[in-house]
Amino acid sequence: MSWTRRPIWFALLAVLCAATWQGLTVRYNYGGNWTALYCTGAKFAAPPAELRSERIYRFPDSFGYDGQSYHYMAHDPFLKRGFQASMDAPRFRYRRILVPLSAWLVAGGQDGYVDRGYLAVVWFWVFAGTLWTGMVARQRGAPAAWALVFLLVPATIVSLDRLTVDVALAALTAGVVYYAGRRNWIATAALCALACLVRESGLLIPVALATWCAMERRWLRAVGMAMAAVPALAWYLYAGSHASPRGSPNDLASPLPFAGILTRICHPVPYSFGLAVNVLATALDYAALAGIVAAVVYCIVHWRRLARLPDGAMALLFVALVAVVSSSAVWDEAFAFARGYSPLLLLVGLDGFRTRSRVAALPLALTLPRVGLQIGSQALHVARGILGV
Repeated sequence: MSWTRRPIWFALLAVLCAATWQGLTVRYNYGGNWTALYCTGAKFAAPPAELRSERIYRFPDSFGYDGQSYHYMAHDPFLKRGFQASMDAPRFRYRRILVPLSAWLVAGGQDGYVDRGYLAVVWFWVFAGTLWTGMVARQRGAPAAWALVFLLVPATIVSLDRLTVDVALAALTAGVVYYAGRRNWIATAALCALACLVRESGLLIPVALATWCAMERRWLRAVGMAMAAVPALAWYLYAGSHASPRGSPNDLASPLPFAGILTRICHPVPYSFGLAVNVLATALDYAALAGIVAAVVYCIVHWRRLARLPDGAMALLFVALVAVVSSSAVWDEAFAFARGYSPLLLLVGLDGFRTRSRVAALPLALTLPRVGLQIGSQALHVARGILGV
């Protein structure tokens, strides 16, 4: 069999590309300090004193990004060391334990190895997501090279840029699609359990599959899929009893369908760049929002067919998530909503392999330019560094 027909080679290539990019941006943008990838803000709470030896890179005049909290969680996954004092919303963040806990386990619980372990975990999910995407492509009659599309999923790009956990959920989404397509329900349930531990939206995956199984009158299988959420719910109870509720968001949902995205469409974000960059960023913001809308419309138009498929049921439930989430924290930044709804973008794209519809690629294609613009300055500095100019 030609290597071009084996998704595993493309998965290895994806990891090589991801690690190379991170190495280049760390060298030419952050002076070789890999902790910059956590995007820790100088205006955020001070890092734990126990991590002083890491010389954590802190972005001036910035509150940072989500990766800074996951970094501290990876050093203190069971809330025993008081690191939650350096986090914005401990109870909310600690629900998303899979990636930080995995990093801690890879490091053997040793602080000195946690950062390397965290990178290894992110690279593993890049590998797994690319592999499963390629396997779904082949399963549906498309070339294995389509596996590399996983590198273009916003969740993957943002996780590589800011060490968020979202790449794991995107990868597990592709894995669930693959194993459900093979009717391997044990593997499917196992991946569902992991998805629930990545972030709360991962709960939608076993709920969707349990609902689909019930509609198919596969009652025992439906119970099995529902039970996949139990480990996450047990963890939520543990985190809820040990983590402070300080800063937890309370405005995530709205009773008005699609209120969040409609409000965002009507109120562009006022950027403080030059005129040309402002115009470009705003235009690409609307393109990215159009990508989410395109995914929603695609699922609504094809809902009868999708409702009869396990991955279709997952896509429809993510559409429901778009409908109810209204928080400005989600919709203001393209990095936020593009990575948060990456499972929906990926599910629609994977459906395109089945239907041979180019329209299915439109949601991802529309969101990608704005995500790319966000890391444009980094890419420019890397190019200048390589060229020596």
